[in-house]
Amino acid sequence: MSAAPADGHVTGFGTKGYRSYVLTALLIIYILNFVDRGLLSVVAPQMKPELGISDTAFGLLTGFGFALLYTVVGIPLAQFAETRHRVWIMTVCVALWSAMTALCGLAAEITIGSLTIGAFWVLLACRVGVGIGEAGCTPPANSLIADYHPPKSRSTALGYYAMGVTLGTLLANLIGGPVTDAFGWRTAFFVLAVPGILVALVFKLTVKEPPRGHTDPPGAIRQERPKFSLGLRELASKRSYWTMTVASVTAAFCGYGIASFPSLFLSRSFPSIGPRQA
Repeated sequence: MSAAPADGHVTGFGTKGYRSYVLTALLIIYILNFVDRGLLSVVAPQMKPELGISDTAFGLLTGFGFALLYTVVGIPLAQFAETRHRVWIMTVCVALWSAMTALCGLAAEITIGSLTIGAFWVLLACRVGVGIGEAGCTPPANSLIADYHPPKSRSTALGYYAMGVTLGTLLANLIGGPVTDAFGWRTAFFVLAVPGILVALVFKLTVKEPPRGHTDPPGAIRQERPKFSLGLRELASKRSYWTMTVASVTAAFCGYGIASFPSLFLSRSFPSIGPRQA
């Protein structure tokens, strides 16, 4: 199925139809990434009063609790994807974050001997697990796209993959909202998490790991992999890197902050159309 290495930079890896299938599979995974990420905000009007979670605690669940491990673990997972089997990495990570999302639906106070752990801490641990799993999505996905698609079509492929952000957020509200109203917030976590485990299995069984560097032009020299500290030092020396970083952090801070509380804001501002308590 693979193209000869000599023309990989022109044809990419596999047939056109197979490349389209793999790219769509990656898009579906990215959609699930944002469905599971955004579902907590959708179910908040029902979940918060039942578990007795304050707005501050909820902010920790949607922000710091998720983002800290997502950010920190993303770096070593990206490094891991540079040399290891990327399809396996994504399979394990998709299954992990889907399972942890399902466990969010079981969050409740638990007692271990004389120790009582509040529902908030149980839910926080589950959200940390979601963050760790989701950190292993985009780094290997971008690497796979680079080896499947030649330079002439790579930007289109990356743009197609990036639609997962908005489509996932849309579906979290479009599906999660009605399921929460009809069956409760716990059921919503199960309904939207289980497909991820099935997708992970299908992805592993049907997507091939392409040869690394398959779309590199003929004669390309493989540079020795630099140390991580040297890469950071090189980036830190560039003013454009700091400008982009500050802008990205600011945009993410505002975007995720706004996205976390609309359901709570609407349910409080318009109580007559608020959620039905399960």
